[in-house]
Amino acid sequence: MEKRRVVVTGMGVVAPNGIGVDNFWDSLVNGRSGVRKITHFDASSYPCQVAAEVPDFDPTDYMDPKTAKRLDRFAQFALAASKMAFEDSKLNLNLIDPYRIGVICATGIGGGECKENQHIIFMEKGIKRISPFAAVMICAHSAAGIISCEMGIKGPNTTISSGCTSGFDAIYSAYNTIKLGDADVMFVGAGEAPITPYIIGIFCACGLLSKDNGEPEKTIKPYDIHGCGTALGEGGAILILEELQSALKRKAKIYGEILGYNSCNEAYNIFKIDPSGETTAIGIKKAIENARIGLEDVDYINAHGNGSPEYDLNETVAIKKVFGKLAISIPVTSIKPITGQSFSVTGILQMITSLLVFEHNIIPPTTNHKVSPPGCDLFYVPNHFIKKEVNVALMNSLGYGGGHTILIAGKFKY
Repeated sequence: MEKRRVVVTGMGVVAPNGIGVDNFWDSLVNGRSGVRKITHFDASSYPCQVAAEVPDFDPTDYMDPKTAKRLDRFAQFALAASKMAFEDSKLNLNLIDPYRIGVICATGIGGGECKENQHIIFMEKGIKRISPFAAVMICAHSAAGIISCEMGIKGPNTTISSGCTSGFDAIYSAYNTIKLGDADVMFVGAGEAPITPYIIGIFCACGLLSKDNGEPEKTIKPYDIHGCGTALGEGGAILILEELQSALKRKAKIYGEILGYNSCNEAYNIFKIDPSGETTAIGIKKAIENARIGLEDVDYINAHGNGSPEYDLNETVAIKKVFGKLAISIPVTSIKPITGQSFSVTGILQMITSLLVFEHNIIPPTTNHKVSPPGCDLFYVPNHFIKKEVNVALMNSLGYGGGHTILIAGKFKY
């Protein structure tokens, strides 16, 4: 079989820091955070009272009211982003066999808002008052399903849920689907809507969320001595992945190419991350090998960087183990102070960020970074963007429970 290369030809974003790719990018470059005081419910009694909510999102701008009413917020985000990505790609679905197009979506939480609301209705009013659409609304697979229905897509259709790494895992699954010849075009992305009383509560209980509520936009402080946890985010993001010859034939805009991937698990502790960073380092090495590039080829790292000291140290140690003396010269940035930690969506947003770095030759900053703690001594591009040509980006996602995924993308070259 001929080698099938996989490129990105469309992007769509519904994020706390901007709806649409241009708004998302502008806020990243200029360090405008989407983390704010929670407005979805009264969080005044919670240890963490901030989150990255998507403001001013009207689902009926992207779908008819009946469809919007029958979808949970996470699926609304994913469907809206898919329509943006489709428009950006300039695909003509009438010219493509619908069985050669597929959808892979990721979600860590699924229909959390519906689960909570419908459970309250059930407890207060009984079974007869449960919505007949609740079964679909709570289903993690509803985002992939509605995208296929709205677009008339009849090819591979899958949902992946592996926590924070889900977005990267979905990208690689879609990449392999094309590379192995099972499809020519894949819609791949994620949707999350975890800003609900119960979900915020359980993540407060496990100690993952920051208690620094004074200035919401400064809550998440990656690789900083004052880092004390993260804040959750919501949103949706979709990529159009396409087989290279298909993209070239229709003269599509190519944002970049998927080069390599690795998935691993520390098998250390489901509640804690291994301070040695050993498995993370091995995962990075294997991703580089899979991409068939050298250490010197990596000129940007879009990092996990969630502001939790143990995660930030693990990642930094791993990068230094892999790159040695090269590590200090590689820009390392985190988008989470701007977007929040939106589980599966973050990985898709990291990929979109890296593709935009290729296009604009600008690396967005890691905001809220002032003083590094012991062991965190890389170049984190603190608080102000830099101009730099980037050809290869390595992206990390470190999951709660020790599952880590590393993805590598490159600027497209014939």
